[in-house]
Amino acid sequence: MKDLERIFTSYVFFAAIALLPHVTVLSAPLDVSNVVFTPGRTESELNFAWQTRKNAVAEARVQVALKSGKTGADFPEDSARTFTGKSTDFGDGLTSHKVTVSGLTSSTGYIYRLGAGQAGEWSDVYEFSTRDGETYGVLLIGDVQIGAKNIHDDAAGWRDTLEKALLKAPDTAFILSVGDQVQTSSSQDQYDGLLSLARLKNLPFVPTIGNHDDNKLYSYHFNVPNESPTSGKTDAGGNYYFTYGNSLFMVINSNSLNYGRHETFIRDAVRKHRDAGWRIVMMHHSIYGADTPRPATLDLRKNFGSIFDKYGIEVVLAGHDHIYIRTRFMRKNQVVRPLEEFSARSTPPAEIPAGAVIKPGGVLYITAATSSGSKYYDPASQFFDYLAERASPYVPMFSQINITNTSFEIISYRTDNMAVVDGFVMVKAAEEGGPGSTVVVLLAAIAVLGAAAAFIFTRRGYFLK
Repeated sequence: MKDLERIFTSYVFFAAIALLPHVTVLSAPLDVSNVVFTPGRTESELNFAWQTRKNAVAEARVQVALKSGKTGADFPEDSARTFTGKSTDFGDGLTSHKVTVSGLTSSTGYIYRLGAGQAGEWSDVYEFSTRDGETYGVLLIGDVQIGAKNIHDDAAGWRDTLEKALLKAPDTAFILSVGDQVQTSSSQDQYDGLLSLARLKNLPFVPTIGNHDDNKLYSYHFNVPNESPTSGKTDAGGNYYFTYGNSLFMVINSNSLNYGRHETFIRDAVRKHRDAGWRIVMMHHSIYGADTPRPATLDLRKNFGSIFDKYGIEVVLAGHDHIYIRTRFMRKNQVVRPLEEFSARSTPPAEIPAGAVIKPGGVLYITAATSSGSKYYDPASQFFDYLAERASPYVPMFSQINITNTSFEIISYRTDNMAVVDGFVMVKAAEEGGPGSTVVVLLAAIAVLGAAAAFIFTRRGYFLK
């Protein structure tokens, strides 16, 4: 009997050896963490960043395919495009990977997977959808500041806010974050809490460097477009910009007080995109807040305010104060009244939203409240004349922003009962002394000169045969 058992065991062993070359071994997906992507230079690009455990043979790769091309469980590799980037080792035995994906089409669903390491190693499959750049919505969130209370509670509050925001605005094009993403700039654990949300694998995230973020670690987690090597440069990174549809977004690192370089950055971005319908700046430090301004705030207001006035910035989005505010239109630190009617030389939009104001010359400043509930501040007892709206409900908040070529709308919510805290919409008109009126004047001048020339030439017989 024992001989038969030995013979059977030997048979099974050698049979297994013979079949081994024909067996397909299913490997586990590549382990990736902190997957997050930002808009690229235009709406046809996305900039991906993620991390893996340190791998000496790592090569950053992103493979993208149309969502409509996926059948069953298999990734459609034959129809996918592969993009490569760079990998950088940093602390705690981690490697940062960054890749830019290009050639994307608007209003289209895509799937993607991430590679880093041996060929054929891929992450799980994720998805995203592009939006229409002509009419789109974004979410504004402020001072998530994971770790200000504790990582667990702050991450839970951040998750709750984002889930509620996306229920209200499911077609959001991207998220605008006005800084202080974490409490401790050198804490990898706090970044893990910030970027642990599954939703961030599906939706672009636009970060701003806050005073709590100003560390080299920030740069390993985000891959931003058109980053300046000099303007706004600190350990975390520099200023950057991108366009989306008819809008120019400029993201300022206000930890740097080199105002000359900030002005150069804004000037160059504006000149490269003269036809941008909306010029929007994001920065962390609010220069018009709900509290009595400190000397440092007044210095920011004086210097940044003059730059924004000079280059026709229309909206400035900020954070830092943890109190929601919307200002009146400001120019040279003075309130500018909205226009009551369109200029006779200008053409109003075909449809003016109900309750809209006609935008005058001047800048609209908006400061976001905390979106995680990690920290609250009390507003000053005084209500400053530049304030149009102020809210401090001591619960997390977020704002939904809707943008078209001619209108800018913001609706701000508190997350405990989803009540609207503030709603405001403005529409474009040709401004006195602005680009629109300049074109009209030039065209009028050309027409007058042409008529005069025709009259003179006719009188002298140049047009007679």
